[in-house]
Amino acid sequence: MRGVAVVVVMGLALGWGGALGAQSSGPDQAVTVLSLQGALERATQFSPQYRQALNRIELEGPQRRQALGAFLPEVSISYGTGQYFRQERTALDFFGNPIENEQGGIASTSYANQGARVNLDLFRGGQRFHAFSQARAQARVDRLGAERDLNTILAEVQRHFLMAQRQKAKLAVEEELLAARESDFEVTRRLFELATVGRSDLLGAELDLESQRGAVRDARGQAEKAMLALARAIGDPSLVRLDVEQQLPEPFEPDLLNVEDLVSGALSGSAQVGAAEAGRAVRQSQLSSAKASRWPSLSLNSGYTRQASAAERSALFAWNPEDFSGSVSLSVSIPLFRRFETSQQIASADIDLRNAGEDVRQAELEVQEQVRSAYVDLETAWANVRQRDIAAEVASERLRIVQEEYRLATRSIEELRTAIRDEAAAQRDAVDQRFEFANALLSLYEAAGIVAREAGLNTAREQ
Repeated sequence: MRGVAVVVVMGLALGWGGALGAQSSGPDQAVTVLSLQGALERATQFSPQYRQALNRIELEGPQRRQALGAFLPEVSISYGTGQYFRQERTALDFFGNPIENEQGGIASTSYANQGARVNLDLFRGGQRFHAFSQARAQARVDRLGAERDLNTILAEVQRHFLMAQRQKAKLAVEEELLAARESDFEVTRRLFELATVGRSDLLGAELDLESQRGAVRDARGQAEKAMLALARAIGDPSLVRLDVEQQLPEPFEPDLLNVEDLVSGALSGSAQVGAAEAGRAVRQSQLSSAKASRWPSLSLNSGYTRQASAAERSALFAWNPEDFSGSVSLSVSIPLFRRFETSQQIASADIDLRNAGEDVRQAELEVQEQVRSAYVDLETAWANVRQRDIAAEVASERLRIVQEEYRLATRSIEELRTAIRDEAAAQRDAVDQRFEFANALLSLYEAAGIVAREAGLNTAREQ
């Protein structure tokens, strides 16, 4: 039940919902409104980095087949044809003395041959088995490395989506503050007409209004840039005009997440740890292969050749030569002394294996530290959310009281402007902190290696 609650809460926190997003028609071009789920699904289809990682995973099959091929015979066929030319202006008599050749001209000989060879290693001290295990382990290293890249890429897309939502929410806050400043300016203008406040107060209210209009323009520009960055991260060429669902993240008590379960899950399923373990398996196979080089090797070689040779061009491109020859050989090689190369290779492979074991421990320690550190950040973000919400409520209530007192001429314009600035800052901080919590939660899931799973997407193994 706890795991189900975690997924549901995560969905509420990051605003999941919908599929690929809805499209709304505009006067010029359609605007695609994306949910987080839709943005991630599009990224899995169109993101260049995501597609590159998937392409690397496809190498696993060819790598294993290549290692399995070491147990199969090597077969080759050949065909050749040609012509020799020879001119001899001198000859030899019976005593070996050179004399002039009375038969001048050019003599030529043509030939054609066909051949087939089969080479098979019968025994190599188990090296091929170790090489096959090494290739399988290396394929797993490459696959897990690609899966780790997929996890990072999806997390980056989510960050861009949250940034787009964040900038859009900040724009909404600035627009609300602009409406409030316009209302304050109208109140101050009426009071000025009634000679209740002076012209400096009216100019101060107008200055606040213009300053807020500038803040709205800046927020609108930042929101547009965030949409462009999100579109680039997704990589879908059809996203000409993009918008995101505006749903503020809903923070929750971090106690709903069991940090020990997250750590144990990260250690068992993290691509970083898995890649380190697969790397250790590679080093183990390399050590076994180095030890196997001390064993004798046994190989079988056979060949069959058909050939034809004739004067002039009569044998050129002959496809059915009548002469043939063949061979079958069995060879045994026993390594007696290789000038200590084998001992050095075994010692080096043994050290590499021990270091690979330390790499696994290091990866486990790093994953534990990353998950626990991200959980601490989540707890801090949750505490800050509650504090910012309280501060925003207090600032809003204080501004309401100061505005009322200002209308009654018991507060100065400077006191009102201070209350306005404090309330605006509190509202901005409250919105920002909700997204800080969402980013902290995303960092926690990224450290645990479960971004795709928590987003409801298929993992690389299921694709």
